[in-house]
Amino acid sequence: MKTIIHHPEIGSIELCTRSSSRGINFRVTADKVRITVNPFLSQSVFPLSEERVTWILNAQKQLSNRTHKLTFTPETNLKTHDFTVRFIANDTIKTTFAAQRKNDTLTIYFKPNTDFKTNQNQLVITRILTHFLRIEANNFLPNRLQLLAKIYGFEYTSLKINSAHRRWGSCSTKKQINLSLYLMLLPEELIDFVIIHELCHTREMNHGERFKKLMRDIFPNYDELNRSLKKQSTL
Repeated sequence: MKTIIHHPEIGSIELCTRSSSRGINFRVTADKVRITVNPFLSQSVFPLSEERVTWILNAQKQLSNRTHKLTFTPETNLKTHDFTVRFIANDTIKTTFAAQRKNDTLTIYFKPNTDFKTNQNQLVITRILTHFLRIEANNFLPNRLQLLAKIYGFEYTSLKINSAHRRWGSCSTKKQINLSLYLMLLPEELIDFVIIHELCHTREMNHGERFKKLMRDIFPNYDELNRSLKKQSTL
């Protein structure tokens, strides 16, 4: 059962009651809070303690700072792994935006006087770019993962390419790797850094010293690359 609770400081909180839950579990993202709880404990969730509210707000602030969303303007200059994006005004197109990929250039046409500041137009541009990034990611990432795994002696069971905004990648205990299509917005060294990061999780599921040693054996500048990755933008 799912219920939406409004909190004066946090905003909307999704409360899910599940009989399989053993206690109270908090899941916090940059723009969402979900609490999963056993029905017998649901009455003890609220009111949230002052310490819990502070913890949630701080966690959301930190998550918001990890990835920065791009804001598009007619002057936006964007380079992906395979192509450059340019915006050109065109009064002959029938819709507000239209796109054409030719060789290493993706041209997004827009009607003159289009207001780029509206959320709707930002969303349309994001959807256009996501479409072409997905094609690029499907062409590049599987081969790159396979090559790096072979070079460094890792084994994985499967790869899924998703559209995650908050995580560049993940790895399950079954060695199933997930990679975000938005990796195509990163420099190639950082793409490899994320791929190797997930391959290292096929041996070490946490971020302890053994995991860091695996990473540093391949990337001596591990700390520098890790800082660079946190500064990168997504859509």
